[in-house]
Amino acid sequence: MMILSSLGIMGIVLERFLRAELGRQAEEGSRLLAASLAHEIGSFIDLHFIGLSLLESQGFSDASGPELLQRTYPAFESVLLADRSGRVVQASTLSLESGFDLSMRDYFRIPFNSQKNFVSPPFISEARYTSSAVLARPSPDHVAIAYISLGFMNEFIAGLPSSESKSIAVVDSSGEFIASNPAAFAIWRSDIVSLETWFLEHDPEAGSGHSIGRSLGGEDEFLCWATVPGVSSWTVIVAEPTERVFRAVFFLRIVMACGLVAVGLVTLLVNLSVIRFVRKDIEMLVRFSREIADGKLDTAISFRGFHDFAHLASNMERMGAAIRERESSLRTNERRLFDLLDFLPIPMVLFTRGMDVELMNRALSATLGWTRPEIGTEADWLLAVYPEEASRQEAMQFWATYTDKLRKGERPEGPLKGSLRCKDGSFRTCIGEAALIADRFIFTFVDITQADEAAMRMRASLTEKEVLLKEIHHRVKNNLQVIISLLSLKASSDPGISHMFAESIDRIQVMAGIHELLYKSSDLSHIDLSEYVETLIGWLLSSYAKERIQPAMDLRLEPIELDIDKAIPCGLIMNEVLTNSLKYAFRQGMENPGIGVAMTRTPDGRIVMELSDNGVGLPPGLVPGRSESLGMQLIVSLCAQLHGSWNLDSSAGTRWTISFDA
Repeated sequence: MMILSSLGIMGIVLERFLRAELGRQAEEGSRLLAASLAHEIGSFIDLHFIGLSLLESQGFSDASGPELLQRTYPAFESVLLADRSGRVVQASTLSLESGFDLSMRDYFRIPFNSQKNFVSPPFISEARYTSSAVLARPSPDHVAIAYISLGFMNEFIAGLPSSESKSIAVVDSSGEFIASNPAAFAIWRSDIVSLETWFLEHDPEAGSGHSIGRSLGGEDEFLCWATVPGVSSWTVIVAEPTERVFRAVFFLRIVMACGLVAVGLVTLLVNLSVIRFVRKDIEMLVRFSREIADGKLDTAISFRGFHDFAHLASNMERMGAAIRERESSLRTNERRLFDLLDFLPIPMVLFTRGMDVELMNRALSATLGWTRPEIGTEADWLLAVYPEEASRQEAMQFWATYTDKLRKGERPEGPLKGSLRCKDGSFRTCIGEAALIADRFIFTFVDITQADEAAMRMRASLTEKEVLLKEIHHRVKNNLQVIISLLSLKASSDPGISHMFAESIDRIQVMAGIHELLYKSSDLSHIDLSEYVETLIGWLLSSYAKERIQPAMDLRLEPIELDIDKAIPCGLIMNEVLTNSLKYAFRQGMENPGIGVAMTRTPDGRIVMELSDNGVGLPPGLVPGRSESLGMQLIVSLCAQLHGSWNLDSSAGTRWTISFDA
């Protein structure tokens, strides 16, 4: 098989090389032929355009010029000269278009407007019944026009030496035949080429190319094409059947097939002869290997046969001795492993793949009380430690999924936490995990009974502390409310001094509101700043906003949590700024009064608080840090307490921007 495969691969490589070389040669020959024909046809057309230019020379400028030009160039069927209006002013004798108006004809209109030479699409001449075309050469005052016969192309192509083995054709830009060595194609005006994929995809600007096409007879053809230079946009196509191009490949396949068959037969005879002689030696070695596999490791072999097989027999005998030593070592290691597992401080059960209990260590017996003689299988284990049916079914389903993932080499999701019954009837809370080592499952259990009890005691203690802390916040809030009530009572006793207590009442109300939110919150160390701001703004609007001036509130608040040490200064700052805006920023009759509050967190963790209004602004020259106003002094002092920065912009209303670390 190796010889045949090697020969086959060599044949395939040789065939591909030969096919590539034949294709390259065919492509070079066809491409060169197509390019040469395209050049000849382009030269032919350029030559006749030069002939049309003679009508501008002195010897051809009179009325006999077209007739003389037609006799000079036999390919011209007729020659015309049209003036700027498109009327034929000169014509050769055989032409019947003297005096005709050609202004609407493409071969007059297009070249006259573009001042470029023009070649019309080919057509069948009624006079000669051959392919013809119209050449038009413009000048500023007239257009020289000639009907040119293309029938000679068929004879020229058919006379080429390559015409016997290749199909050669000239087609126009729409794919219609102009000339071909099967001349009937040009006469029938077949449109076959325009429907072929390669023609639709080819780029005339590329100049030349090649492709694989299909002939009218259904045969694959190797195509090469070249664009005729100039304005004609014609294409020369040279096609050759692929069967002819790759004929040598077919003969190579036959030779290679015959060679492979011959080599295969010879190799088969040699193999049969060798097998006959070595079968006896192989059977002896097979018997020896079976005895070793059956555990008869003391078996000796006496071999007389091929020299190479003698080495194999000697190696197999040494292999038997090595297996004996390794089995003895494995039994010793297994005994040591069992002793180690038995003395481990972690409760553990060792199961075989058949889920029979092989080892139950001392730690497990000390924890649960069960011993190895009392539990022999997995069913005994589940029945002993899970007395309730529901818990037993849950454990069976969990461990079945767990061990199945271990067999597949996957990592199980997590341990099983549950209560295991002890031999004395009590229960222990344990976390169980398993591992697959060699062909055994090791189940380990961690007793977390005391840890669970300690966690329960800690949760009870935390609950008690939370209740006490909530009670403290509630009492602080009540005490602050008592202070507010006392100040309000004092202020109401003398209306003349009531305004002196109002600001202090507001500031105490800010702190009382924070303690009230902490009392109601599930998190006793942080408050939701956005909720607190909405509550504070609602209270201030109800206290200060007059009926005639109700500023619109623009709140842009992100969910931000703050501890009490930062929430109280923030609340006091907002109280001072918003109170000033509600009391002094707006005058009667102002349009669209508004207050904006924005709370955002920057990517670096800082909190930015923006408090703004569109009111009358602050008095000129007011500097908060040096102002005698207690409110301004409080704002600056509280910003310093927050270790933050502040910025005041009173160019349009008032805008405070305060930032600090969260």
